[in-house]
This record gives sequence, structure tokens and C-alpha cells, in this order.
Amino acid sequence: MKGKDFKPLREETEGGSTAGPGASSLRDEVRKWWGEARSGAEHFQSVRGALPEGRIRQFFYGASLPFHIARTTLADAPTRARYLRVTCFQTAFLLALAGVWAANNFQDEEEAQAKPSARAARSLRPEAQARLDQATQDLEAALGAELHPGSAKGDTPSVGKAVSALIATAIEEGTADDATLEAAATAAGNGAKEAAERARTTSGTTPDEDVEEDAEDLGDMIAAAVLAGLEEGGGKATPDPKTQGFPIQKEPQKKGFNIETPQVHKGVFFLGSWEFWVLFFTSLSAAQWVVVALSRDYHSLISREASLATGITPEDPQLTPRVRLNFPWIKAKLQRRWRAYVLFALGLPVVAAITAPVPWRTVLFPVLSSAWAFWWLVVFTSAKSDRAWVSPVSRPPWFLRGWHAIARVLPFLRWGPFRWYEAVLTRRTEGVSSPIASVERQPWVFAGLALARFVGTLPPLRCFTRPFIPVAAAHLHSLDPQQPSKDAPRPPQDAGD
Repeated sequence: MKGKDFKPLREETEGGSTAGPGASSLRDEVRKWWGEARSGAEHFQSVRGALPEGRIRQFFYGASLPFHIARTTLADAPTRARYLRVTCFQTAFLLALAGVWAANNFQDEEEAQAKPSARAARSLRPEAQARLDQATQDLEAALGAELHPGSAKGDTPSVGKAVSALIATAIEEGTADDATLEAAATAAGNGAKEAAERARTTSGTTPDEDVEEDAEDLGDMIAAAVLAGLEEGGGKATPDPKTQGFPIQKEPQKKGFNIETPQVHKGVFFLGSWEFWVLFFTSLSAAQWVVVALSRDYHSLISREASLATGITPEDPQLTPRVRLNFPWIKAKLQRRWRAYVLFALGLPVVAAITAPVPWRTVLFPVLSSAWAFWWLVVFTSAKSDRAWVSPVSRPPWFLRGWHAIARVLPFLRWGPFRWYEAVLTRRTEGVSSPIASVERQPWVFAGLALARFVGTLPPLRCFTRPFIPVAAAHLHSLDPQQPSKDAPRPPQDAGD
């Protein structure tokens, strides 16, 4: 009877149809989070004039708000045509710049190797070239004996010893005062290629295909090993051919900031170093900023139309757009950017002091500094609207309140340099106290909007998303529970976008 009671349950478990309570609970949590995220993202289209309830819903409401505004605005055919015309022109200009960059930096590997070869012929001394030629001849004999065992002589070295001797000779010549690293490495690599070529063609027998394929890449590997030996030795050490072994399997890893351009070799595209792509996207972002600065009038017009389409008072005046440089706007943007960098830098000493006694500070410091940077991104995203600069302020920012609370426990924070630091931080944050106050009252919606703005800054997405970020910020400020009074002062000249 007892076995019959438990048999159905055992069969369901073995068949996989019955899940444990932990899996069911996790699945319910995922469904709950997904439902809240979807509800927040759809809130603008279903309910206007009120924030959704819950932090997750508010975050996704702020992140999706620019796209809802764009959808509503672009429903008008003339506005959509103007928007596509402006953004496509901006994107085409950026792609043209990227093409020029690619044409100047993406080069074929063989072409890149031909230039160092010409330098090597001019840089190496005749005595050095003679020593490399002798080492190359020894390598040719060793390769011939490896490819065709019947042709080996008694004094023929092995391939490993011949390669080590060639590498040692090239490293020794590369440390001379009148030779360069690239010259020695290139000469050794070209010599090894020629030796492998002659070893394959001077015998009447057919070499083994695998050995022949390895010999073709021998020159490239030797050149890499020579560069690695020169860099690791610092131009002083000369490896011993008897103990060096066969060190051609390891590719050189350069230290420091190393910009390696992408290459195309035998139909394969190599990405290059991460430093190259950081430089590439940084340059493209700077070009994107210039494009936006020249065509800002068109974005202002689109922002005005987006405000009217979504039922909010426009902050941009009616104007006839044209391509120009608005120097007052550029000055205001640079001043605000500098202010953001100063505010971010002022918080780093506190972050360093917090993470100093922690064993895993190498991980915690980047995490906390990134969170501090994202906080200011949220604040200045809120400041994209003029309404942020007249938002009511009822208390100091959260970090100053925290400083004052800690100072009541640790009185030395009110003395000497600590007091000066608090005064500097207070003075610097006074100019942005209104945007900070508005973010503290609605942190989650502005965090979502800041994330959407951050993703939208990547080239060329900024050309498409920029006109709608200030309008989205204005919508969120209109939902602030504390609205400015009618006699509130006008926003400063550097307010807005």
C-alpha cells in the first residue's frame, strides 16, 4: 500500500514533469519581474499624466519614454520626413568619416610586412647581415634534412637548434646601437622564409605535406619570437642557443598602451587590439559631437514638434533651422561638461577612503566610482530640461546629508582639510541643487532615462535619439510631486540642451 502511494509521484519526477519548489519559485519571480518591466514600458501609451507604481515599472517607464515620444511624434508624415532627412544626412557623414578611417588604418598584412622589410635592408650592418645569412644557411640545411632525411650530413644541426641559433643571432644584432628591433626581426623572418622555400625546391623528392605547411609559417613565427626576445630582454640579454629550445610558438604580448590596427590576411579579418577600437569610437564620438553641433537647430525643431505632439509646453523657440555653429551653446555645453567632471572627481577621494581597507578594493573601487559617475549622469540627464533648474529644493543632496551624519559620530571630519573638503563640495553642488532635488524625488524614472541616453550616445545612435531626451525629461518633471511656484526664477542661460 505504501509503495502504491508513492509510485505516481516517483514516475512524475523521473519523467521530468514535476519541478521542485525552488525552480517553480524562480520561474514565478522571473515572470513577475518581466510583467512589471513590460507594464512600466507600456505605461505611457495606456496611462498618461501619472507615474506607474513600483521601482521596476518606473525604471522601465523612464527608459522607454523617449521611444514612445518618438513614436507619437513621427506619426505625422511631414515631421517624419524631416526627421529622417536630418538623421540620415548626419549618419551618412559619420559613416563617411568611418570609411576614411578604415581606408587609412585597415591594411593587408603582406603590405604591412613589406615596409619593415625595406627598413631592414637599410638598417642592418653588413657584418650583421652576414651573420644572419650564415644562420639562415644552417636553418636551410636543417630543414632540408627534416624534409628529406636522406640528404642529411653528419654536422647538420636539428631544426630546433638552427631556429634557436637564428633567433639568438637576430636578437644579438637587434641590441646593437645601429640596428632596430623591427629590422632584426624582419631580416630573420625573411631569411627563414627563403630558407624554407629553397629547402622545398632543391630536392627532387616530394616532401611531407604537413612539414611543408609548417615551414611556410616559419618566418612569421621566427620574427615574432625575435621581437618577443628583444622586448623581454630590454635590449640587453642574448639567449643561449643551447638552452633556448624552440620558442616560436608564443606570440609577443606588448605591454602598455598598444594600438594594433585590424588586418586582413588570406581572407581572414583580425580585429586588432582593444585600444584601437577605443580610439576609433572616441574619435567617431568626437566627430558625432561636431555633426550635432552644426545641425543643432534641426534637433531643436524636432524637439519642439515632439513637445507639441505629446501635449507638453515646448522649451525650444520657433526658428528656421540652418547649419551653423552656435558659439553660446557650445560655451554652455563645455562649461556644463567641465562642471560634471569636477563634481565626479570630488567624490573619488571619498570612494578611495572607503575602499582602502577592503581586501578586494581593486574590484570595489571601479564599481563604486562607476556608480558615482552614473549618479551624475542621471542628474545631468534630468538637467536636459529647463524645468530641472527651477525645481524646488528642500534639503541638501544625499551625500552631504551622509557626510553631516558621519561627522556627528566622527568629529574630526569638521576639522582642517576635512572641513575645507566639505566646503568645496557644498559650493560646487549649489549650482546643480535643483536637478539633484528633482532626481531624489523620482530616482528610478530618471535612472531609466539616463540609461537610454547613455546607450543613445553611441555613434551613430545619438543622431536619432538626441531630440527626444529633453522632451522625455520635461515629461518626467511635469510629474514631479513638488512643482515650482509661479514666481520661481527663470532657468539659467546654460540650462536645457
